[in-house]
Amino acid sequence: MKTLLSAVAVLSLFASMPAQAHYLWSENTAKGNLIYFGGVDENVRETSPGRLDEFANLTGKIQHQNGVIVERSLKKTHDGFASVLAISATESLIGQDLQIPVKDLSAYKLGVLKLNFYVRHVQIDRAFPAALDLDGVPTGTPNQLKFTFKGAPLAQFKAKLIAPNGWISEIRTDDAGLLTIATPWRGNYVVEATYFEDISGDFQGLHYQRIRHRLGLTVVQPKGSKTFTPDYASHEHAD
Repeated sequence: MKTLLSAVAVLSLFASMPAQAHYLWSENTAKGNLIYFGGVDENVRETSPGRLDEFANLTGKIQHQNGVIVERSLKKTHDGFASVLAISATESLIGQDLQIPVKDLSAYKLGVLKLNFYVRHVQIDRAFPAALDLDGVPTGTPNQLKFTFKGAPLAQFKAKLIAPNGWISEIRTDDAGLLTIATPWRGNYVVEATYFEDISGDFQGLHYQRIRHRLGLTVVQPKGSKTFTPDYASHEHAD
């Protein structure tokens, strides 16, 4: 009981934190699985026509716990990228789009960026090896995640955790890239993580000053009691 109350207190503390970033995240639906773009914490799901069309090269794959990876076909719908099968407990969906056009975000003091987006869907109690450039995976230790960039642990790395009821908390890794998240309720916990790589170059004829890597990680907790769900959780997944 004390553990549950502590988790609630921590999540409550950050419930009013501002949220602005767009990212990919994945949800199992009655029709299979759907990858969204926007912000689950802001009830934003971009559509096509619209900002969803920024993703012309999103690829999907299924990763097994032994590291074997197979292709997963994705179909673009008006509100996301669908696959016909839900993600099971023994597998993890991974996806990425590394072909997003260069964007000038100098108005936000970020400079001119090449934008790389990643997505992963995984159950919290199943360990998986890292496979994406920016990745977060369960380690097999209860509620523990490890964050890496190109295979190297991300020390003192900050990210944002959104609970199934929409509550938000800031999380931070230790020096080994490890952290433990509170998952007191059953459902999807979404992590938004961003890493800036200080390397410049040219892409599609445009110069960029650095690369922004952004991961949307859906962590499924199959156990625990139900919590209240925000109104947007009943969103219709239309084709």
